Amino acid sequence: MSNQPSPSIFRRLRDFTWRGPSSRLLVGIAAVSIVILFGLLAAGVAGLSQGVSDQRAAARAQVEEHLNSGLALLQAGQGELAAAEFEQVLRLDPGNTQAQQGLQLLQTPATPTSVASVAPLLLVPPDEAAPSATPIPVVLATDELYSQAQAAFDQKQWEQAVETLDRLVGLDPNYRLEDVQAMRFDALRQQGLALVADERYEEALRALDQALALDPEAAEVKAERELVSLYVDALGLWRLDWARVVQDLETIRQQRPAFLDVGQRLALANDAWGDALSKEGQWCRAAERYTEAVAANASADVQAKLTAAEQNCRQNPTLPAETPPADATPGATVVAGGAPLASSGRILFSTYSSEFNRWNLYRLLVQSGRQPESIAEAASQADIGPFGDFIVARSERNDQSGLVVLSTTGDRRRLTTFYEDSHPNWSGDGSQVTFDSNREGDRRWRIYRVGAGGGDSVFLDYGRWPAWSPRGSTIAYQTCDQTGGRCGLFLIGADGSNPRSITGVPGDTMPAWSPDGSRIAFASADRGGSWDIFVLEVDTGNVATLASSPGIDAHPVWSPDGRQVAFLSNRDGVWAIYAIDVATGRTQQLAALPGSLPDWFEAQLSWGK
Repeated sequence: MSNQPSPSIFRRLRDFTWRGPSSRLLVGIAAVSIVILFGLLAAGVAGLSQGVSDQRAAARAQVEEHLNSGLALLQAGQGELAAAEFEQVLRLDPGNTQAQQGLQLLQTPATPTSVASVAPLLLVPPDEAAPSATPIPVVLATDELYSQAQAAFDQKQWEQAVETLDRLVGLDPNYRLEDVQAMRFDALRQQGLALVADERYEEALRALDQALALDPEAAEVKAERELVSLYVDALGLWRLDWARVVQDLETIRQQRPAFLDVGQRLALANDAWGDALSKEGQWCRAAERYTEAVAANASADVQAKLTAAEQNCRQNPTLPAETPPADATPGATVVAGGAPLASSGRILFSTYSSEFNRWNLYRLLVQSGRQPESIAEAASQADIGPFGDFIVARSERNDQSGLVVLSTTGDRRRLTTFYEDSHPNWSGDGSQVTFDSNREGDRRWRIYRVGAGGGDSVFLDYGRWPAWSPRGSTIAYQTCDQTGGRCGLFLIGADGSNPRSITGVPGDTMPAWSPDGSRIAFASADRGGSWDIFVLEVDTGNVATLASSPGIDAHPVWSPDGRQVAFLSNRDGVWAIYAIDVATGRTQQLAALPGSLPDWFEAQLSWGK
């Protein structure tokens, strides 16, 4: 047994309660824990910093997005939308100088006496490393537009180049004035030549006229414009005045023999003129035309016509040519009385009675020799249905305003309820009616369609004078495109789809389809010195003058057989209905209008069986 004293109670208690590691191990564990803790803290701080950085980047991206949108809207002339974008930029970045400049530019009133250069709007990329550095501009509106115009010009995209230059001039009329005018002149000249090659002659004339407005002494452009004008005139008089057609084409051939298809057309015109003279028994003059046609490489059968004409010329004396009166309109021989035109059917029209203070609807029986007879009161702008049993018209009754359907018994059925609804026109199958109206609060004219049984009206497009094609679900009407840059006659689907331009003259209006759907007669005040009637070949786009006079010729409508076109005119001093034979140009007054016509522009004719 050992004599060593036993440990104290405290020692034993300590030994019993502590069985852990040594103090060195404890120190190591503590050190590792501290390192881990600091690591976690550092990671948290780094994550927080990254989150803040991401938020700043997102904010900068939003600022840049709104600023770019504001600049684009400003260039497009949409000031209110641009201002909203610039204000959004300032909400995100109150010190943004580009947005402040944009708002200041929009708030600066324009002065009519002087035009100041537009202050450049700078788009500056963010630079965190040097926030106080001078901003470096990367987008300048005028410079960018000029570069876009130059690129379009280099790529021979003439229309786009002209459009971009027009935007540039609108933004800053004084920007590189000489360079912009020179490029715009060249682009318009090239655009005109390209349109001629594409057989878009009317558009070509407008482009060449715009080029001449910039340089009136440009000899090449003036010469091209003269040739195109003569060619268009020849096409307009085709089949109506062969003498004028040949004269115009001959003038073109002498100046430029290879211009378009003038040689081929000259042969065709001389051949057709010879045929017309042969029918009149003027064989010697016909032989002259056939000789010219053969010289212009006409078809082989023209030689046989020439031989026959020469033989008849030797055997029969030449009949004297009819000399038209000095004031006669070329291609439009007006016949007062005499044998009526071949077409028949009924023509509906309306006039105003000042005695009874109302509109009356009349029916004129073609070839009957009788005066027009009233068939309905308080009605106007009628259209005969495709089967002749129903008429759609505008009701002038206060208690039944809108469009109504009239039966042969005189019964009325209301179709629409707005007084502003006008110029109804049946679909080819009689199931629907299209019309124009300014019923909305903005008073803009719109095209609608409605079922023949009534119901809700369906909006198709902005415009006037709708006319339904007899051979499909296509509607012709007068309007402008969405930019307002191209106006004239358009076509649109009955569902409002695929609107497309078919003429480019703003004054073209009142379209009327031929029964076979191949041609459209229309009136225009922008193609001559007065309101005249023209015919458009839908497939080719060629336009010919049909009826012209110093007075007003308007509201064309085709006969059911497609041989004549009736129209309203005051060419003889009073309003009357005339008919013109499309093939010969022979024109005859059918009837003078009873009553008055307070607003001739809003009238309407319909010719049915």
